[in-house]
Amino acid sequence: MEARTETGNKENIMTEEEQKAYNHLKEVYGEVYTTEQLTEKFSVISFMAPYVDVIRKADNVEGTLAFNHRPRFYFNFVEG
Repeated sequence: MEARTETGNKENIMTEEEQKAYNHLKEVYGEVYTTEQLTEKFSVISFMAPYVDVIRKADNVEGTLAFNHRPRFYFNFVEG
């Protein structure tokens, strides 16, 4: 079964496994971003797995997001 999520004008299709991972992260951390959502909402400064340094575009606040590799989701934004 496939689940659909909308990001901007595009529609992404997630497999059942990806949807489960997404839902779990959302329960634990709140906001969860796909790669496309990440690039819409943040400017990426650098990667050092499993973290990415970013600047949130809405207010220019610098911070860090954690990410997992497969499926690739970004979560747990921490300012600083």
